[in-house]
Formats: sequence, structure tokens, C-alpha cells
Amino acid sequence: KKKKRKREKEPMSDQPREEEEARGDEALEMQLDLGNLDITSLEFDSEEVNDHIQQNLEDEFVQEALNKGVDLRLYARQIEEDLIRTEQESIEDYLAEATHMAQLYQKMQLCDATLQQMQQLLGKFQGDLGSISEEIQNLQEQSLSMNTKLKNRKSVQEKLSAYVEGMVVSSELVEAICDLPVAEKFESFLVQLHEKLSFAAAQDESTVSVSDVGANLERLCIKAAGKIREFFLQKIYAARKPLSNLQLQQSAMVKHKRCFEFLLQHHRTTASEIRDEYVDTMSKVHLTYFKSYLQRLLKLQYDEVADKDDLLGTEDNPRRGFFSSKPVLKNRLTTFTLGQRGAILNELEDAVIVPHTAKDKDSGKEQHYPYERIFRSFQFALLDNAAREFLFCGEFFGVREARAYEFFKAVLGKSMALLLKHVETHVQTTFDAIGLVLCARISSAYQALLQSKGIPCLQPYFEQVDELLWPRVSHIIALNAESVQQVDPQRLSTVDTRPHYIVRRYAEYSGALLGLNLSANYQQLAEDLERLREEVENFILRMAAEFPGRKEQLIFLINNYDMMLSVYLEHAQSSKEGAEIEKQLKQRVVEFAEEALSPNFGGLMAFVKETELQLERGPEPAVDHKRIQVLVSGFAKEWRNAIATVNSDVMRSFTNFKNGTAILQEILTHLVLYYERFLNILKKPAFKKSGGWPDLVDKHIIMVEVKKHKTAF
Repeated sequence: KKKKRKREKEPMSDQPREEEEARGDEALEMQLDLGNLDITSLEFDSEEVNDHIQQNLEDEFVQEALNKGVDLRLYARQIEEDLIRTEQESIEDYLAEATHMAQLYQKMQLCDATLQQMQQLLGKFQGDLGSISEEIQNLQEQSLSMNTKLKNRKSVQEKLSAYVEGMVVSSELVEAICDLPVAEKFESFLVQLHEKLSFAAAQDESTVSVSDVGANLERLCIKAAGKIREFFLQKIYAARKPLSNLQLQQSAMVKHKRCFEFLLQHHRTTASEIRDEYVDTMSKVHLTYFKSYLQRLLKLQYDEVADKDDLLGTEDNPRRGFFSSKPVLKNRLTTFTLGQRGAILNELEDAVIVPHTAKDKDSGKEQHYPYERIFRSFQFALLDNAAREFLFCGEFFGVREARAYEFFKAVLGKSMALLLKHVETHVQTTFDAIGLVLCARISSAYQALLQSKGIPCLQPYFEQVDELLWPRVSHIIALNAESVQQVDPQRLSTVDTRPHYIVRRYAEYSGALLGLNLSANYQQLAEDLERLREEVENFILRMAAEFPGRKEQLIFLINNYDMMLSVYLEHAQSSKEGAEIEKQLKQRVVEFAEEALSPNFGGLMAFVKETELQLERGPEPAVDHKRIQVLVSGFAKEWRNAIATVNSDVMRSFTNFKNGTAILQEILTHLVLYYERFLNILKKPAFKKSGGWPDLVDKHIIMVEVKKHKTAF
């Protein structure tokens, strides 16, 4: 009824609207399916009904209705009517909006058609893009192909350009090789010629270009080789002139060493000719120089040198120098002492001796030198020339390692043989072991110097020098030991307690050799000196046996040992020999202290030794009071005079005042110790005496007297 009233109120202007409402009514009738509404059925469960009722009673709206006292049946009808009314209103609202829904549907259809058109346009556009991509890909492929062709053409162009440039001989190159002198500019064109020759040699000989250009290149190579040969031969021949500066000529050759490298690569015959000519010329130049220099140096050597009579055991005859046919020179070389000769080890890299300028500063006369200075001078000259030659040969001729040594040996082999022959001749005739050890030290120093600079060329030479020196050093030391062994003390002219001249010689001699060996540590030299020391010690004991009294023997031994120790402390302070001599000296001093005290205090010393021995062995010994009293009284009367006597005796017996002071202190120390031991014995119960020992001197009084002699020397 409401729909009809609404349709009456809103008349439809067109037939489609009525048809659309009719379809809406049919749809509404189809949706209002109320199902089976039969409530008269008897098939139901009372418990379920009760539960349903209970749940309905608990409903919020039911509770509100019950609380207000509303009739539930009326309330249910009211609710049902509200639902129907709400449903009808919803249907009316839907029908009111049906027109808008239809319009929306039409718009959606229109949008679908528009979107379909756009899809067709986009599909067409995608097809167009695909065709454009294919065109771009084709263009890229064409670009890559063109790029490859361009690279290939450039590569061919570069190779052809390099080939043409390598094969073409320019007129400028020809004129430079033919006309320019050997200099830096010539070398730059020589490099071009080398490159063209190397390039042509790497090509196939059957090609037309090689056959056309090859002959011209060969003629240019011959022309360049001839100019280079002439240049280097001029430099080599210039070295033959007297007073020629070899270093200057070698520097000029090294400056143009690329020219020689060109010969090695393209004209080895000419290179071999230049090398052979250099070896022959420089070998003769060096040999002439060293032969002349050595002859002039030897004229500056001392005329009087050590000979077979200059041995430790040779008798010291003061008339030998006066009546001998040999001249006594002012600068005579000392055989057994080092003196200032060791200073040469600090002058190893000083300038060599120039014979014609070697003048004495004071007198202006020609200066003379010991052999080791002459040895150092010509060895340093050899070292300087050898180092320069070795470096030059390696840099200019390009030789290395074994070939470098062979080349160096060809240049300086004759000069080294000359010097070795001279050293061998000198070594066979000399008896100067100190000089030979100095020469060995010089040789070792020069070997170390060459090794530090990386120049091993003279190592075999210096090894041969050492092989000549050391056997002779051992032989000379053995001759000295033999001469000492053969000395007969009974045949010597004078024998006294002072240091013997043979021992003094030995001290200076061994001290010098030990001092030279401290930093070098030559094992063979140390062994030779050990054997020599044994012979000298035996000689000292044989000499001491010539004295009748033990006291004189000890004085002789102490004087000699003290003198030897003083020399060792000066030249070889930390040597093994010095320590051994010091040990021997201390033993002899202790023994001498006993001997020096025996004449005046022998009884007291004997009593102390005997009594202490008896006390150690067992029961208390028998006491001789009379003997003790005699010792006490005698000591009290004589001890001051006895000390003065010992002091005077020491002053006369020992030449070294410092040593005499030490010996006197040792003697007085022994006296104090003996007297203290004597007092300790008297304190024993068995030795005590009622009333004490008369005249017993207090120990402190003796100590005061001993201190008075402490600075006697």
C-alpha cells in the first residue's frame, strides 16, 4: 500500500522506470522467504525450550520490559511491527536510489569503453616502441662494426707507420753518422741507427724493403763502428804517455759507453779489438807504474834492518854498534819494540808515499821509513787502482761476477804477480816479526775495506799475501824461542838481580805482538807466543838458579816478572800472558816476604808454625816458657830495627819503586799477621803465665810503625 501511495505521489514519466520498479518488486518477493512457520508441531525438546526461555529472560531488552511491567506479548508485537516497518523503509530507500544506481552503471560502462580505447592506444604505442628498439639495436650493431673497422685501420696504420719509420733511412741520419764526431749528439743518432738495425734484423729478409734498405744500414753500421773504434783507441793510446791521467781517460770512455754497447750488439769484432787493446795497454801501464814505484819506495827503506843476529837470545854486546861495519843510523828500526810503528794502523787510508817529495821536515833530507809503511803505500796504491779498474771494467765492458774477475786479472794480473814476488823475497830475508804482523794487519784491514765496498777482486791476492806472511812470522818466533833456549847463563858476562836484557827484550817483543793481536785475534800468533813464553820462563828460572841464595833468586824473579807485567799493562793489558805473569809475580812476592822476615823474625815464625800444627793435631803441647820469653824479649828489642833493615833491603833490591812499595807492604803485612797469630797462641790457657809475659809488645804499636812505611816510595 505504501508503495502504491508513493507511486501515486511520484508518477513515473517514462515506461522504463515502471519496468525497473516491477523488477524490484519481484526481487523483493523472492527475498521474503519466511521458510516453515508452523509452530504447532509437537516435536520439541522441553529442556531446550527451557534453556531458550532462560536465555531470553536474560536478554537486556527483556529485562528492561519486565522491570517496567510491560506485557511481553504486546512488546513482541510492537517489536515485530517495528521490524516490518524498518524493512519496508529500507526497500523504499533502495527503490528511491535505483535511478542513481542505473546512472552509475551507465557511467561505469562508459569508463570501460574509454579504458578499452586507451588499452588499444597503449598496445599500439608498445608496438611502435618495439620497432624503435629494433632500429636502435641495428644502429648499435652498425656502430660496433664501424668501431672495429676503425681500430683495425688504426692498428694497420700504426704498424705500417712503425715499419716505414723503422726501415726508412733519413738523410739527416746518414750525414750525422758520417760527419759528426763521437759526442753526445752523435750518440743520439747512433741510438736511431741501432733501432733501425735491430728492426731490420727482426724482419723477413725476403721482403723488398729489407733488401733495399739493408745494404745502406750495413754501410752506416761499418762507418759508425770505424769512428767509434778510432775514438776509443785514441783514449787507450793516450794512457801510454808518461804522466798520463788514467782516470781522466777512463772517465771519457765511460761517458761514451753507449758507443761500445753499439759495437757489442752490431760489430763484435771491433768490440773485441778494443777490449784486447785496452787489456794489453793497461796491463803494461800498470806493470810499469808499480815496478817503478816499488823501486823508488824501497830506496826509502831503512838501511839497517833486522837480520839473523837480531834474536832474543843474542848476547847484548855494546861494542857491536860502535865497531860494526854497518852504519849506525839516527832512524834505526827497533827490532824488539813497537814504539810508534803501530800508528800506521790509524793511517791506512792516508795518501801514499810520494818518493820524490819524501823529505824530513826538520833536516830537509830524504826521509826513510820502516818496511810496513812501504808495504802499506804500494798495497794502498794497488787497492786504489784495482778498485777503479774493477768498477770501470764492470761499467764499461759490461762484465759481471766470474767474467769480471777474469777480465780484472788480465789487466792487473802481472802487477799483482810483481808485488807478490817482492813480498815473497822480503819475507824470506827478514827477521822482523813485528813488521810482518803489521803487514798482516794492513792486509786484513784492506780486505775488510774492499768487502764493505762490494769489490771482491783483490780477495785472492790478499789471501796469497797472508799465506806468505804468517809462516814466516811463526818461523821467526820459533827462531827467537830457540835462541833463548840455547842461552847458557854461565857464559853470560854479567848476572845480577836486575831485570835481564833478554827478558826485557822478550817483554817488549811479546807485548808488541800481543797488542797487535788483541783486536785481530790471530790464533796462530797466539800459539806461537805461548811457546815463546814457556821458553822465556824456563830461561828466567835457569838464570835465577845461578844465584846462591834463595832471597837473591826471588829478587831476580820478582824484578823480571814485574818488568814484564809493566810492559804487558802498557801494550796488552787484557792478555792471557799478562794474567799468567801477574800470578807468578804474586807467588814470588809472598815467598820473598817469608824470606825477608826470616833473618830477624825466623824464631817467632817457626814457633807459630810449629805450635799451630801441634794444636791442630791434638792435645795441648808442652809449653816451653823459656823459649817464649826469649822470643818476646828479642822481638821487643829488635822489631823496630828489623823493619828499618827490611825497608832498606827492599829499596836496594827492587828497581821499580812502585813494586818495592807493594813488596814492603806485603812483608809488613806478613809480620803483623805472624805476630797476631803469636799473640793468639799466648792467649791459650796452656800458654798463659801468671803475671803475664814481660816485654810483650802491643799489636797496635806495631801497626802504627807499619803505617809510617806505607808511603816510603
